[in-house]
Amino acid sequence: MVMAALRFHLKEGLHSFWLEKELLCALCGKKTGPICLNCEEKYFFPEAGRCFSCGKITFPEAKYCSDCLANKGPQSLARVWAWGYYSGAWKEFIRDIKFKSRPRRLAEIRQPLSNWVLRHLPVVDGIMAVPMHSDRLAERGFNQAEVIASLLHWELGLPLLQGLERQAATRPQVELSRRDRLLNLKGAFIVPDIRRLTGLSVWLVDDVITTGATLEACAQVLLENGVSKVFGLSLAAGAEKGLVPSRE
Repeated sequence: MVMAALRFHLKEGLHSFWLEKELLCALCGKKTGPICLNCEEKYFFPEAGRCFSCGKITFPEAKYCSDCLANKGPQSLARVWAWGYYSGAWKEFIRDIKFKSRPRRLAEIRQPLSNWVLRHLPVVDGIMAVPMHSDRLAERGFNQAEVIASLLHWELGLPLLQGLERQAATRPQVELSRRDRLLNLKGAFIVPDIRRLTGLSVWLVDDVITTGATLEACAQVLLENGVSKVFGLSLAAGAEKGLVPSRE
């Protein structure tokens, strides 16, 4: 019921909200939007690469970041993309959505996000969000990954897929190492009905990739339960050392 109501309000307000904000950048609020050229260069690195394993922003010629070359990244996904660099105004935008209960702000960046996804991601059978445990969902009121997936569903016409569930209320990941994150997520996700997903390829959506442990745990369960390929997609991730000037 919560997600159904959220989807209704987001959909109903999408176009009017967009018309109000279309002349201003969603991040700096000063220049022509939805994302001005200055913010696009500062946070989205259109000429840079993305690490195939974790989505981290890399140098154009690099397929993998240094962490993934050292086997410190996800192994189960066919490929991972992160749209922007998790810093500055882009970081604050995402945190505003997530922690200040403002998911409708995603309407401000629907067009550039959808265009970027169309240019970079392969065609799949459907979109799936990283699920949230029911206790945390009740506390927050919405799952930001589901809102992102719903936005892409409306914009691109791909089916929203259900069937992956979070059965364990794990510790928050933010202060854990990658190894501890993987241990923390062990057994956290299940697929109750394998018939719903067998043979399908999916975009697995989350808001931010840090170590990739959450995407890895989800992808492992999906592949074990009949999904053919999993491609990771997030709004933001980190960047390879040396790529970003020390300006943050």
